[in-house]
Amino acid sequence: MKKISGSNIYFKKILPFMWFGFIAFFIVTTIDSGVAGKSKGVILIIPFFMLVFGFFLFNRMVWDLVDEVYDLGDELLFRKNGIEQRIKLRDIINVDCSQMTSPERITINVRFAGELGKELVFNPPVRLFNFTRNPLVIELIERVDRARNS
Repeated sequence: MKKISGSNIYFKKILPFMWFGFIAFFIVTTIDSGVAGKSKGVILIIPFFMLVFGFFLFNRMVWDLVDEVYDLGDELLFRKNGIEQRIKLRDIINVDCSQMTSPERITINVRFAGELGKELVFNPPVRLFNFTRNPLVIELIERVDRARNS
């Protein structure tokens, strides 16, 4: 059993905490200092939009990531919030990766929906230079093709 997903504690926990924590700190200090009253609340418009933007950004790019992915040979094991889903390589429809994003994302579409759904997204281990397609994606595509043809 080999872990093929990277650690996403920073992206799923620390970064959102820092983002929303900074905005909350800004709002509280602005209201406490009386600046918000003098500006009739106009100064709070930008933090409000930052809250909404952050929520949609994290919802789209981070919170859909599974926690762990393990390679079990002829199948992959996905874990998210204590729920597990096993996917046989022959049941994978497509393997795709998003390059030049942080975190880098690998999306696996499966034939049959499980408890985690039909589209499973995880981040691979961090690479120093991610200007090329992830070697893990290339390997998975080849293995899926071999599993389907055998």
